[in-house]
Amino acid sequence: MARKGRNIYKRKDGRWEGRVILGYDGNKKRKYHSIYGKNYNEVRKKMQKYIEKYGDIRGKGDTIGVILYFWLEQKRKDWKPSTYANYRKIVENHLLPYWAQMYPEMLTVDKVRKFILTKKDDGLSSEYIKNIFGLFRQALKYYENEHENIHYIIPIPSFTGKKENKSSKKELPSIETINEVEKQLYTKEVPEQAGILIAINSGIRIGELCALQWKDVDLDTGIIHINKTMQRISTYSGQKKETEVYIMKPKTSSSVRDIPLPSNLVKFLKCKKGKPEEYVVPGKRVEYCEPRTLQYRFERFLNDNGFTIFHFHALRHCFASRCVELGFDAKSLCEIMGHSDIHITLQLYVHTSVKQKRILMERLNSKF
Repeated sequence: MARKGRNIYKRKDGRWEGRVILGYDGNKKRKYHSIYGKNYNEVRKKMQKYIEKYGDIRGKGDTIGVILYFWLEQKRKDWKPSTYANYRKIVENHLLPYWAQMYPEMLTVDKVRKFILTKKDDGLSSEYIKNIFGLFRQALKYYENEHENIHYIIPIPSFTGKKENKSSKKELPSIETINEVEKQLYTKEVPEQAGILIAINSGIRIGELCALQWKDVDLDTGIIHINKTMQRISTYSGQKKETEVYIMKPKTSSSVRDIPLPSNLVKFLKCKKGKPEEYVVPGKRVEYCEPRTLQYRFERFLNDNGFTIFHFHALRHCFASRCVELGFDAKSLCEIMGHSDIHITLQLYVHTSVKQKRILMERLNSKF
């Protein structure tokens, strides 16, 4: 009797036989490779090893390209627009160029390994490649669950390489530089003045800052309420790829938070506060300033005032490091940053200076 998804039978002579589909002959008849064993499980394991090495080409059904688009469109209603845009970008940039014309039955360990090596040659990190392959498996499993009598054996590769800390590779400005930028901002009348000062003193993300309205800034209590973010997302609404600015809830519940501001900044903001519905960082053609425009403006401010150019996100890193040097406990800092896990805060955003390490080491003198 055949088991679901694979041709495995018990023969009259007592042996078990499994048949792997190799393809079709000139008369469109299937060609098989037979595998024998003493019981069902033995044959199944032998078949899996054979398929992992040589593939199982059925030659019918949907290609991987069709399956990937099926998964995207069926799941689109369950995802946020930003999630759909991100997944579709991965599918079209990384998966389709390699797998589009193949069938799931053609997956082998060698082909998967070659795919991984190709992505590494493209300069992608092991962690990102692992995420890509995770989406690939997710799509195939979804298609399998949506169709009866389909079962794919998906070779799972080993992802070698240490998880990379991307932030450690980037040149971050010193805390002294950030302090000087802050001093300059207090004296420069620019549209993004209040917004950048808030970012320096709160560590909020650029998308959160762009979505921040004056009604979210309570200057009586000195607290800003982070409850939305802004992002330009590919819409894929028609034949032509377009983008649109979305203002939405933050990605995680941890990102919805209240952040107290230092009193000197609160005093300054009272002179700058606009109407409740106005954005803290205003736009020129529209009421808001979107993230990439704010990045351009920030770089122009740095250049005009003699600073080395660095990315806006570096303000978030430096805020966390400054907080650590001032003695913030990890739990409080994690909540201010909007992280769900303290390890994210400490591993990705905190960079203790040599000065701080020296102060800590000098405590040994007083202790002993």
